[in-house]
Amino acid sequence: MSDIEEDFVHLLRLALAGRHEDVAALGRRALSGLVKRRPDLARQVQEALALSAPTASPARLNQARAIPVDTDSRLQLLRIEEHIDNIIPSPVWPPPVKLVLNSVIAERQRLAELRLLGLPPTRSLLFVGPPGVGKTLAARWLAQQLKRPLLTLDLSAVMSSFLGRTGNNIRVVLDYARQLPSILLLDEFDALAKRRDDATEVGELKRLVTVILQEVDEWPSAGLLIAATNHPELLDPAVWRRFDTVLPFPTPDRSEIQQLIRGLTNSELSEPSVEVLATVFTGKSFADISQEVMRARRRAFLEGATLEAVLMRVIASLCRSTNFKERLEFARHLALLGHSQREVAELTGLSRDTVRKYNINTVTHGGRE
Repeated sequence: MSDIEEDFVHLLRLALAGRHEDVAALGRRALSGLVKRRPDLARQVQEALALSAPTASPARLNQARAIPVDTDSRLQLLRIEEHIDNIIPSPVWPPPVKLVLNSVIAERQRLAELRLLGLPPTRSLLFVGPPGVGKTLAARWLAQQLKRPLLTLDLSAVMSSFLGRTGNNIRVVLDYARQLPSILLLDEFDALAKRRDDATEVGELKRLVTVILQEVDEWPSAGLLIAATNHPELLDPAVWRRFDTVLPFPTPDRSEIQQLIRGLTNSELSEPSVEVLATVFTGKSFADISQEVMRARRRAFLEGATLEAVLMRVIASLCRSTNFKERLEFARHLALLGHSQREVAELTGLSRDTVRKYNINTVTHGGRE
């Protein structure tokens, strides 16, 4: 426990030096320690902590509008989204992902109470998973829910052919992001934080990894730093323990695919069709499935056809691109869902003789057979 007189002297020194943000940070720490000694002051301390929540001053916000650029190409190093309002209301997340994202939001909503207990909120997250599973969407969704601007590193602009320039660009971006409460997304993080034992990398990039790791350690609690990678095996081993939370994003399972399809199609499909689509889309990412369904919606509109009819053609196309064994398994699943032998043959590209030969029994519905 820190000494109150020592904190007071340190506080005055910072104030006289004009370091107002450091004064506020030390004040929050001192108040959190005080309530343990004086529980009777808990209400006043909580009110003070609420007032001292980190915010960006108008001067700093105006300064932040000058987006940093590469000095040679003049390309902006960041993409900024200040008002994110075009995300689907309820994205489909696997339960472990949903739990962590909701926890991050709850922490920010109860920030004063956490500080009262001397607990910092989550400051850094590492998203890991294959392309299209929702990592970028999760960063945008958090920015939307927390009403914070999303700053996304533009890797193509940051990476310079000039030795030393890439490191400087990264430092400029990190300094800029620290100026205001925001969410900073470092996508393709493996390109910045590669293993330092990689003999093909030059010394400057290896030093850059050290700088980034230090920044993750010291990231201010007013902001949130998110790194995302499709290639975790390329990351430096020291990366893993520096982030407050490492969050794996798996490919969706059947139930999550079904939930996504129902949301994307506004419940226009019959439940058997949803189940068939979930089967044929198994192993695909959220992004791939969303793109496939959106293409089908456009085609249905242009052709004047039902969405279900168009998606059945999509199913047939996807099914016929698989091998014989996979088509047989798919045929059995279609049969269990009540499709006739004729429908099974049309959708899978198998002959009706093959369907009969492998004893794929179907259920007859009102003479459909």
